[in-house]
Amino acid sequence: MQRESKEGIGARTIKVIVMAQISDILNLNPLLFDANWTQIDQLIWSLQTVHEQVSAWQAIADYLKPHPVSKGMPFFRLGHMYLVSEPDAKRAIEYLEKAYKEDVKYGPDNGRTPNRMGAYRLLALTKGFIEYLEAKKNWEAEQLMPPHRPVLMKTLLAVYDASLAHILDSEGHTYQSFFAVIQDKSLVRFAIENYFFAERLIEMFYVSGPHLSRHTDEYPLSRAIVGLFGGVLEAILADKLPAARSKPLGVLISEAKDANIIQVGTKLAALSSMMLYLRNHVHADRDSARTAYFIDINVAKGCKVAVDWVIADLLNPAP
Repeated sequence: MQRESKEGIGARTIKVIVMAQISDILNLNPLLFDANWTQIDQLIWSLQTVHEQVSAWQAIADYLKPHPVSKGMPFFRLGHMYLVSEPDAKRAIEYLEKAYKEDVKYGPDNGRTPNRMGAYRLLALTKGFIEYLEAKKNWEAEQLMPPHRPVLMKTLLAVYDASLAHILDSEGHTYQSFFAVIQDKSLVRFAIENYFFAERLIEMFYVSGPHLSRHTDEYPLSRAIVGLFGGVLEAILADKLPAARSKPLGVLISEAKDANIIQVGTKLAALSSMMLYLRNHVHADRDSARTAYFIDINVAKGCKVAVDWVIADLLNPAP
C-alpha cells in the first residue's frame, strides 16, 4: 500500500510506502528508499534478535547493490550493529567506511555534507580510538575483551547519539555540580572555567557572525575544546588523588585505576580512555599524521557528552 505526500510549495511528489514486514521492503522501488528510511529503520529495530536485524540490513544492501542509489544506510546500520555484537571491530569499521564512501558519492546530490553525516561522525569517534586501545598493553586494552567490550562499545554509541543534539538542547551541569565533585577551591575554579568556556565555544561555532569561520576555524577550535574538556577531567582526578597533582592526564587516569576510582568495564573507564586518546591527539605530530576522521566540532561535542557523564557518575555513583 502506498500514499503520496508533498514537501513544501511546488515540491516534487514523494511516495511513502506503508510496510509491515521485511518482504515489503525488498519489493520497494530502489528509487523510493530515501523517502522511507525512517519507516524501514523502525521496522527492522522491531525485530526480536540482533541476528534478524543484521540479516535484514544485509538483505537490503544486497537488494540495492546493482542500483545507482545510496547504500549508506544499510552499511551504516551494519557497522553500528557489528561494533556491539562482534568480538573485534574490523568488520564494523569496514562497513562504516563503505557507508562514508556512499555518503561522499550521493550525499551532495541531496544537499548533505558527507563529513556531517552519520558514518563519518561515528568513525571519527571510534576508528582511531579502537586502534589506540588495541595497541595498548595495559588495563585500557582489557576494555576490548569480554565481558567488558559491550560496555565500551555501547558507551561510544551512546556518546555518538547524545552528540547529535544541538548544543542549545544538550544537557549539562551547573556550578553546583562542580562544587559537589571537586573539593579543592583552585581545582574547582579551573574546572568551571574550562567547562563553561568550552561549552560557549561550541555555541559560538553554531552562531553565525564575523567572529568565527566554520570553514577555516573548525579544526583548531575543536582541538582547543577537546583540550579544555580534558583539563576538566584532569582537575576532577587531581582532586581525588592529591599525591598525583601536577602529573599529566594519562598518569592521573592510571593512578585512578590503581586506586580503584576507575574500574575496567565501567562507563567511567571507557570515557576516561576516550578523553585521554582525544587529548593526546591535540598535539601537532599526532594530529598531522591523520589522513581522515579529524577532530571536528562533532568530536568536540562528544567530549562534552563524555565529561558530562563522568560528572554525573561521580555525583550519583553506582551501588
